[in-house]
Amino acid sequence: MKVEWKEFKGQVLHDFPYPLKNRKCPHYALVSVTASGSCVHRCPMCYARVYPWSIDDRIVIYKNLPQKIDEELSRAKIMPPLYLSQVSDVLQPVREVREITCEVIKVILKHNVSFHIVTKNAEGALELIQKIPSLIKYPFWYLAMTIESTPEKQKITSPFASKIESRLRALKILHKQGIMVSARTDPCILGLLGKNEILWLIEKIRQTGVKHIVSSTGFFNRTSMARLLLAIKESRFASLASRVAHIYEFCEDRINSYRVPTSQEWAGKRFWAPVELRKKFHRWLRREAESRSMTYAICLELPRSYDSPELPHCEGCPNNYVHIKRNGKFYPVDECFGDCMRSCPDRNKPPCGKPILLTQYPYKSTTLHLSKTSKEINIQYLLF
Repeated sequence: MKVEWKEFKGQVLHDFPYPLKNRKCPHYALVSVTASGSCVHRCPMCYARVYPWSIDDRIVIYKNLPQKIDEELSRAKIMPPLYLSQVSDVLQPVREVREITCEVIKVILKHNVSFHIVTKNAEGALELIQKIPSLIKYPFWYLAMTIESTPEKQKITSPFASKIESRLRALKILHKQGIMVSARTDPCILGLLGKNEILWLIEKIRQTGVKHIVSSTGFFNRTSMARLLLAIKESRFASLASRVAHIYEFCEDRINSYRVPTSQEWAGKRFWAPVELRKKFHRWLRREAESRSMTYAICLELPRSYDSPELPHCEGCPNNYVHIKRNGKFYPVDECFGDCMRSCPDRNKPPCGKPILLTQYPYKSTTLHLSKTSKEINIQYLLF
């Protein structure tokens, strides 16, 4: 794929741009290293590739990103965890993408704030700690590896990403080096993977040392579902295509009648597994994970009550803190992970000094700057 460089205009760090209704996500500072969908993995069910504004035929990289993030972190007085990778894989096998990702991470380390990465690239994850060895001891980050399929069926779900075995091996290496890691088995496509295949998957994940799994059954629009079904049909598992279509209530003969995405609503008509089937699946998989001494959480599609108890939030990793600035330097806030609506350490006196974050979702960029009414930060919450 052709690589194209572009200037990023406007504010880089931003929250999820969706209303809070039906969302479980804490406040994050999202970082898009590339334009949405600019990823050589080209997974057929990728939600980012089907945004109306996505760029799918080339890799568009924001060349001024490190400088802009440095400027924004310098101005900010409060910073939720940074999330690298929500619209493409920042460790994908494109040299220019990996290089600018490294530069962004160096800026983050300079400011001493939390971040995490989600990837399907084992080689990129291992290369990252070789290029930035200080990450091995850096306490405020974690890496989530997506392992959504068995090796045999990866040819359907992520044919151009790292092999499933390589991803498992990378998780084990990172865990042994003391780096916080988790696994995402989403989307776990019902009808494509059988019960024994899923059990094989979570057992292999357990053997890497991972203690937390995030899963979903996925949701699709007409384009991503059509791409997924085509990938199944072109594999040796072609007979499973009709079963997947039936579970997700998708009729190929009616594809042109389904509502298409708009710039205001990316998905258009959504295709989910029936809610009762999702509940049954997640109850089962949570039991299996917990029986292996792991915790379990569901990405978006069911309420938090279906997750393992006492998690800081669905991502499960307890080292991604909100940071506040004191005397020009960021410090983590104890037990504060950005999930302000559900688990603020002190709702009567939020330790971040920003009670507006208890209700504001997504936050406004101005909220990250200390207001005149909240200059006094309760230092008992700061971790030194």
